[in-house]
Amino acid sequence: MIQEIKPAIWQILGKQPGRNVVIIGGTHGNERTGVEVVSKLKSMIESGRLNIIRGTLVLIHGNPRAIEINERGSEPHADLNRSYLVDLLEREPTGIYEDQRAREIAPLLIVSDVVVDLHATNKPSEPFIACADSSGHEQVYQWFPSKKVLSDPNYVLAGKLVTTDEFVDAHGGTGLCYETGQAGDVTRVDEVMRNVINLLIDQNLVEGEVRIPSNECEIYEMIEPIVLTAVGFTFAEGFGNGSWEPFVADQTIGYHGDVPLVATYDGVVVFPKIQELRKEGSPLAYLAKKVNERKKPPRD
Repeated sequence: MIQEIKPAIWQILGKQPGRNVVIIGGTHGNERTGVEVVSKLKSMIESGRLNIIRGTLVLIHGNPRAIEINERGSEPHADLNRSYLVDLLEREPTGIYEDQRAREIAPLLIVSDVVVDLHATNKPSEPFIACADSSGHEQVYQWFPSKKVLSDPNYVLAGKLVTTDEFVDAHGGTGLCYETGQAGDVTRVDEVMRNVINLLIDQNLVEGEVRIPSNECEIYEMIEPIVLTAVGFTFAEGFGNGSWEPFVADQTIGYHGDVPLVATYDGVVVFPKIQELRKEGSPLAYLAKKVNERKKPPRD
């Protein structure tokens, strides 16, 4: 039986005890693949085409107001994925909608075993995983095809623990963000649906058999942000068009006004922001570098 326990939050209880899995789409309202995947999973369960036999599945449309207006947040620069402070529920409410929504979702994340937050990027990017680099996280992300995993052990992204996956990890679960491609591109909805269902089978919520895919990926670590200052910032030619643009040590990545930003190591540019999301004093992109490579043969 599917039950809407909060607005746009649906819970499905299996007849037998088991794992607690949460799937979120639309944490950013303009990232449509996750929104569609959650809607289709809900429809499959309601029609009986997908049966949850064990454990608990929670489906969430992360930010309904942003989804309705097809924007990243409910207002400019509002960001639900920067709202999950580890002590969120002990703090005074801010009055911002994203804070209110995070408070509705947080109790479900605290008791979860696994959370997958389906995201997309505002500039072109291949699909990739963003999560902690651990064997436990690998057991989850192996079901989501990606050649790259981006970790952020030092909280470079926001300067502190604030994202969905970080909040889940801090409370004992395993959280990850799956960047499915570019926001607005829904061509991979069916593929991501299959990925999620394979995960549900692996977690024993759904009956079925799956073969663990061959998994070869590079592990990257966030190193530093490029922060927008009053003098402005311009990317050098070949940079700023999408995630995973490579650079080498001593290469000029861009300019703070007239002052060049010169790389001191080999790495990649990730999460470059579109112009309307840039804000003085905040990151406009990030630099990361490869720290590991993982190869895993398929298992019958």
